Amino acid sequence: MKISTLILRSMRKNIKHYYLYFFALIFSSALYFSFVTLQHNDAIDQLTQSSIKAGAGFKVGAIMLVIIVFFFVFYANQLFLKRRSKEIGLYQIVGMPKSTISYILALENLLLWVAALVAGILIGFLFSRFFALIFLKIIHVDGLVMLDFSFIALAQTLIVFAGLFIIVLIQTTWVVNRSTLLQLFHTTSNSEQKMKKMNPLQLILGAVGLAAIVYGYYLSTTIFNISEHANENTLFIKMGFVLASVIIGTYFVFRFSIALIMNAIRSSKNGHLSLKDVLAVSPIMHRMKSNALSLSIITILTALALTVLSLSSITYYSIGAQTEQYTPYDMSVANDEGGAFEQSLRKKGIGYTADHYELLNVPVDFKPLMKDEQANLGSAENPYSDTIALKESDVKKKLPSIKLDKNEAFILGYNSIFQKLMPFEIGKQLKLKINNTFEKLTLVGIEEKNSIPSELTFGGNTIVLPDQLFNQLKENKQILNQTGWRTYTGYTITNSDQMDKAASLYKKSTKKGIFKSHSKGSLASQVQFDIKSETYKQSLENIGLLIFVTGFLGLAFLLATGSILYFKQMTEAEEERESFKTLRKIGFTTDEIMIGIRRKQLFSFGIPLVVGVCHSYFAVKSGWMLFGTELAIPLVVTIGIYIVLYSIFAILSTKYYRKIVNDSLPQ
Repeated sequence: MKISTLILRSMRKNIKHYYLYFFALIFSSALYFSFVTLQHNDAIDQLTQSSIKAGAGFKVGAIMLVIIVFFFVFYANQLFLKRRSKEIGLYQIVGMPKSTISYILALENLLLWVAALVAGILIGFLFSRFFALIFLKIIHVDGLVMLDFSFIALAQTLIVFAGLFIIVLIQTTWVVNRSTLLQLFHTTSNSEQKMKKMNPLQLILGAVGLAAIVYGYYLSTTIFNISEHANENTLFIKMGFVLASVIIGTYFVFRFSIALIMNAIRSSKNGHLSLKDVLAVSPIMHRMKSNALSLSIITILTALALTVLSLSSITYYSIGAQTEQYTPYDMSVANDEGGAFEQSLRKKGIGYTADHYELLNVPVDFKPLMKDEQANLGSAENPYSDTIALKESDVKKKLPSIKLDKNEAFILGYNSIFQKLMPFEIGKQLKLKINNTFEKLTLVGIEEKNSIPSELTFGGNTIVLPDQLFNQLKENKQILNQTGWRTYTGYTITNSDQMDKAASLYKKSTKKGIFKSHSKGSLASQVQFDIKSETYKQSLENIGLLIFVTGFLGLAFLLATGSILYFKQMTEAEEERESFKTLRKIGFTTDEIMIGIRRKQLFSFGIPLVVGVCHSYFAVKSGWMLFGTELAIPLVVTIGIYIVLYSIFAILSTKYYRKIVNDSLPQ
């Protein structure tokens, strides 16, 4: 018989094995091609208005996608070879050399890969338009993106999958050459771990796994805590310890801790296992040794996907709040230079309101507001920081609820980052340095928002003083001389439809929003104010690109991990077919058998998801303040959507088990 005839007959006979592998290849190639098609689309670059950032984002995404696809295809091929192990063993029994077997499998793979790539590229091209529309929706752009077939994307896809194909051939050849006949014929039948009592070392390692995860969680909550012994490497060292303890702990939990729990459950039954226990506990324990690594990887990937998606969602959700926090007014003017701008607005009939602020630069010591161990971290020689002070009556225009007595103060711009790194305690006193004297003020309140833009504060705090104290300081020549920005005016355009016209007038009348400082000692000799609408639009485009790329990768992670678990459960269902047949023969119904199987599915899909969600929660909680202003809503929505989509694979897997149980005893 010719090898070509043998290959065609083998592929026709093994169609039930091939379709899983074929689906994995189509899915991978479609996902990758659709992504790189968008990467090389000129219209997308023009819409983002920052092709360098867009290109960098897509390149990083493409690299991550290759890693995901490699993991997915490699694991799918491993399952494919496992399901065909007996066939490979038969080839060896009839005297076929291992090199010939590898050659046959290579040709079969080549046919599969070519067909899958053609189908995947066509599907990917069709879906790339759908993904482009999603991207436009994210950045709030109404438009039509025409996507031409990208030959650059095609070449990139072919090169990547050619490399993956070579890796798969090496994997296949390795399996054929290293496997003995005994291993091939017993791959799907023998248990991977004998049911035996756990030894003391395994009990200890199981406890170590749980302790390592708990320690990693605790360390993540202290990752930004500052101590006097901290240096620039402390953060990275802590992050390394968190990752190492959580990853190692996760593997130990799946390898030993869960086995410990299962043994405890079995021991509590005193040998009287029910059908539910036989179908749920026993299969899990039999496969725990080999499942530990795969479940650990899936758990870590789930945690990684959820962390990236959650942080991106937090960033996207917080765009409006952060823009308002750092740019409180539509347009800004410093040092009373807004006359020409106001005149041009009135001339064009554009309605506006203007809030005027007086500013002073005052040395303030914030250390007394902090805990003792944090207060000791700064410089002992000069604890005072140059801070912009505002007058209470001016701030009431934006925050009417502020009310100060004679020796009280209020802090603005105290965002979530400051709350984490420098927690102030209301009721304590801060100190103002006035020449060689000091003024103590009691802090009565804090506010995340600020009344003046970040271009003046450099992202720092401002302090609100009672009018009487502010007016006294204004008479102090030393303070006045060190004040570079003495006044600030914020403009709000009444009709948002006139915003673009007002922005154009602002740029013309203020030399694109550039103003010069009064003081040579100021932190900046000049400043350029951003227009709020343009800042929001630019942030939306940049962060919209980020959430699109991370969302795409998150979808890839979800489909890869869910599909791998689904494929694995399908393989296990085929291996357990004879057990189901025996149970059906002795009188158990399909519904009775499915009760135990559902418990097993709950473990196989639920445990990695639950542990992954816990990992991601602590990871996000430790540093979310660096990405946005809101935690709860983006986190809950992201995890909720992920759980719903992830559950689809568990439902499909359970339905496949039901089909196997029904078919195990034909009517």
